Amino acid sequence: HAAEHPPKFEGTESEKTAMPTYKLTYFNFAGAAEKLRIAFKVGGVEFEDERIEFSAWPELKPKTPYGQMPLLSIDGKAPVAQSGAILRYIGRIADLYPSDADKALEVDEVIGLDEDLMRSMGPSFTIARAPQALGHAADLPEEDRKALQVKLRAALAADEIPRFLGYFEAKLAKTGTGYFVGTKPTIADCVVLATLRALKSGWLDGIPTTLADSKPLLSAFYERMMAIPALKEYYAAK
Repeated sequence: HAAEHPPKFEGTESEKTAMPTYKLTYFNFAGAAEKLRIAFKVGGVEFEDERIEFSAWPELKPKTPYGQMPLLSIDGKAPVAQSGAILRYIGRIADLYPSDADKALEVDEVIGLDEDLMRSMGPSFTIARAPQALGHAADLPEEDRKALQVKLRAALAADEIPRFLGYFEAKLAKTGTGYFVGTKPTIADCVVLATLRALKSGWLDGIPTTLADSKPLLSAFYERMMAIPALKEYYAAK
């Protein structure tokens, strides 16, 4: 069974000031933080959405726990890292992560599946910024990097991405509720929504924005999540 809802950000001024404050820090794009922003919004938890420019990162990086973002600061304390840990924390405080062990396992299974999809796409990003990590010359010309990226993305669009989208479609069919686990959104839904938004965004060169369109349950899921008032407002303002 899901835990009872924690107190929401309502009530008297003195009650509001007793609430924890949350600051999420990441670059000014979706990336690894979008699932966290979505979870905060869906869970109705107020947070400061701090977005830094790339130019500020070299100075900030050595001050972070592990030289990476996103970061979450709670009540102004030292920040914690690791998006998966932060995601589950938000899930617990916002009642988006089941307290029932079996249901939590289902949520984590979907998240793990999404992580596998992201991992399969990793080389198509790496080739552009660090070709040496994939066995190519570090000074590989830009046009060669682009050509290799296009080749990798074509293979992803033809096979890997549709395969994973098929897994998500089947999971929604099995659940039958319009959500991945149970009858209301969980952090699993937040994660998959962030991935669908990335695939539909058009900023992944070589990845058609229509890949998920042939999946009716996944398409309906996307529309259902995007219709949540807090998300509708969040994306309308962007």
